[in-house]
Amino acid sequence: MWKSLYVAGDIGSEGGIVFADEEYKNSCRITLEKCEKYYAITCGIYGSMIHTVFSDFEHYQNLYDTMKIELQNFIDKDTTKDEELDFYNYFCNKF
Repeated sequence: MWKSLYVAGDIGSEGGIVFADEEYKNSCRITLEKCEKYYAITCGIYGSMIHTVFSDFEHYQNLYDTMKIELQNFIDKDTTKDEELDFYNYFCNKF
């Protein structure tokens, strides 16, 4: 289950207003912020990866939801170090 870390009025890492900030199983986090001309989505798997993507105003919610599903599926799987590296490469290239 995703846990909300959102605090109203927070400013995100890209300088925008945070709209969503969630953590999954104390293992990863994803943050959605609205910047002046775009949305920024920053996610990370603790101790391993951090990645930021940018979206227009029409597609940000679908992108955010899709990234959450991918992260959750990864965290829920048992993986080897090689599989972890493969996932990071896949994820960063996809998004």
